[in-house]
Amino acid sequence: MAKTNESTQFALPATAKKRKSRKRNLRWESLIGPFEAGDYQVVPLTSTNDLREEGELMNHCVGRRYHRWCHIDAVRVFSIRDLDGRRVATASLYFDFDSMRWRIEQCKGYDNTNVCEVFIASEGMTARNELCDIHFLAQYLAALYQRAQENQDGRDQF
Repeated sequence: MAKTNESTQFALPATAKKRKSRKRNLRWESLIGPFEAGDYQVVPLTSTNDLREEGELMNHCVGRRYHRWCHIDAVRVFSIRDLDGRRVATASLYFDFDSMRWRIEQCKGYDNTNVCEVFIASEGMTARNELCDIHFLAQYLAALYQRAQENQDGRDQF
């Protein structure tokens, strides 16, 4: 006997099951593994689930949009954490096909706050923004990833 869906008035086979909304967990490789630099840990995010968790905990869109770009090797995303493992920022690198180099796309803190600049205002001085250590860490990360890419490209030629 067929079931009737009242809202659309069509018959469904009795064996029809509701489709579960299965979210795929795509995976990709990072050319560099986790490492420590100064007061921070840098952890590559290498799956859709990693990105979702980062996006949920950091309250930004990395968990909803970036998995497709990561899966086609156009973007790499890294969680920047303090030495106790607390998330401080999320950095993304993109591959610039014009220059054939990995570049910083963005580096954001919780709720997309700017973590790469610090506003300095002192009495008797002009207020200004200064780059902070996370900015330099993101630059180092891009250079490190570029070097790893060049090393892999060199091995692939043999």
